[in-house]
Amino acid sequence: MSENQFVEPPVPFIDRVIFLAKTLPWWAIILVIGLVLVGYSMLVSDERRDVMDYLIDRPVLNTDELYDVTYEVDAEVLLVSESYLVIDAYDDRLTVFLQDLISREEGVLECPADAPADCLSQRGTVITYRQYDIPTGAEPSDTYSFDAGVLDQQENMLTVRLATGDTLEIDTAWVTAEREGLLACDRVANSTCENFRGRVVTFERPYVIAQAIEVRGDAHIRFLEDGYERTIRPVFIKETREGVLSCDDDAPADCVEIPATYVTIPERITGVEIESKRDYVRVRVVAQETIEIPRNRILDINMGTVECDEDIDPRCQNFEGTLVDVKGEVVEGRLTLEDRTHYRIQPPGQKEAIRYRRSDIVEETRTPENCAATDQDPPCMIVIRFEETTLGGRIIQEIDNMIVLETVPEKVFKIQKDDITKTSRRVPSTCALNNPRACNEGIFLTLIVTFSAYALALMIGLMVGVGRVMHNPVIYHLSTLYVELIRGIPLLVLLFVFAFVIGPEMRDGRLFGLDIPILSDFISGFYKQLNSIEVRILGFESFLSEAILGLAVGYGAFLGEVFRAGIQSIHRGQMEASRSLGMSYFQSMRHVILPQAIRTVLPPLGNDFIALLKDSSLIMVLALPDMFFRGRSYASESFRYVDVYTGVALYYVAMTLLLSLIVRQIERWARLP
Repeated sequence: MSENQFVEPPVPFIDRVIFLAKTLPWWAIILVIGLVLVGYSMLVSDERRDVMDYLIDRPVLNTDELYDVTYEVDAEVLLVSESYLVIDAYDDRLTVFLQDLISREEGVLECPADAPADCLSQRGTVITYRQYDIPTGAEPSDTYSFDAGVLDQQENMLTVRLATGDTLEIDTAWVTAEREGLLACDRVANSTCENFRGRVVTFERPYVIAQAIEVRGDAHIRFLEDGYERTIRPVFIKETREGVLSCDDDAPADCVEIPATYVTIPERITGVEIESKRDYVRVRVVAQETIEIPRNRILDINMGTVECDEDIDPRCQNFEGTLVDVKGEVVEGRLTLEDRTHYRIQPPGQKEAIRYRRSDIVEETRTPENCAATDQDPPCMIVIRFEETTLGGRIIQEIDNMIVLETVPEKVFKIQKDDITKTSRRVPSTCALNNPRACNEGIFLTLIVTFSAYALALMIGLMVGVGRVMHNPVIYHLSTLYVELIRGIPLLVLLFVFAFVIGPEMRDGRLFGLDIPILSDFISGFYKQLNSIEVRILGFESFLSEAILGLAVGYGAFLGEVFRAGIQSIHRGQMEASRSLGMSYFQSMRHVILPQAIRTVLPPLGNDFIALLKDSSLIMVLALPDMFFRGRSYASESFRYVDVYTGVALYYVAMTLLLSLIVRQIERWARLP
């Protein structure tokens, strides 16, 4: 080693530590540590995990519930009967069947002689019909012929059964003929009736002619696949054809085909589309419901008739199944969540809380007395008891310590696509990785609104920024007017203006209160397109497009000033040089000025993007289910304000940090070497 060579003395360890401490990004370290600690505290308990899951629309990995749909198809059904609801002169409501109708025409219903003093003549559609209950002292107008099977005879009175299955007492004097044989059951009028064998009579039943005013017409129909019956208005009948009602394979040997009328009606099928093929779709209209019953709670198991719940499935039918008598359950644990309809209770030694309906609970005891789910020190312990009940359904699984009872069976319709006449609703159903279009609430809606509004605000801001540096006085003053006006209006006010002022104006085809014929159709058509986009995203008409437009217009003014400053930061010699090369003003702006200005304005553009993400929470006032709206709804039901708003803040901070990193990376890519 040369004597003149300088040897740098070693740096003391303490100096290296101090230097490293000065250069570390302590703000980032503290922020990350804080986020990790808060995030861990939010994910460590079941109730807080439920909050975080709810804020992001409860996504799942995989689902078969692809779309919520309402399809309209043409269904051919059996016409059971036609009737009219009428009001007579005595103000009584009656039902007149089509076979008893004599005439139906416009006219005046006069008050009869024995009518009340306040009776008034009525004008409308007058129904003239046969009335078999003959008033005392009245003379029959005529007779009408019926066939019936004789069930019993007492002196001069017969108890007979009509083909419809109805029983009736008649005078033997009415009988005009009788025979031994078969009376075919009218399975159109009564699907459960049976043929009659024995003494069959034909009798003439007397009637009087009565009149009433028509209120409405009714058609009673029966669906062929499941026997479900309901009443519709005749105006919904599209086509009518005459045919026969055939006998089923399991029908009695004496079953005969009988004449029948079939009609085609529009049927609405509403449910969840679980499969879609080239030729057909499968729609689940009723979801399966099961319940697990521990064997130590079972008092008795019997076979019997299970009554279906028509609130769940109006077309359901009672069936022979299993009736399970269950003793009241006693549950104890920590009360972790309570709202108007449910409790969540965490049993001792378990991590997961179980959900119970408050309406099923007959008794509860809390320790300490009158404590609440939000209490932490000490926690609220609760003991609840349920009353004894009988559950009905089908046993679908038996395990050593429990049985699984299906209380509501799944119902799925297979619909040929060619049979679908109208699609009233088809929107994504469950948020999942294989169904991302259904992720349209909570944090997902926040991101949809943010990116959509910012993209539109960028276009508005760029046009306004260019207009602010142009020498054309009209464009310059219009751009300046826009900037100064919009920057002076609070963003929340802009949202209400677009939702309740500009939106209705566009719907009616007006522009600032002016009905311009040339633009009217264009404006209203544009509004309809916006509504169709809303329906595809959320599944219903809302203020989504108005919210996006309001945010975009509000931030467009600020971005316009950002672009103006960026353009003016470029030396005027750049424009002069490009013009001297033969470029037009717009070519110079596009190829020379704007590419340089964009690099300059990237940081403020990123800041405004993050600010717009936070300001998107304002759409909550328009009842749009973004993350803040869902959080507020959850907090109002559960009273867990600390957990909910901590979760909301955590998600917003995480998103803004991620966006900040993305913006910084873009700045590095765009930086000149």
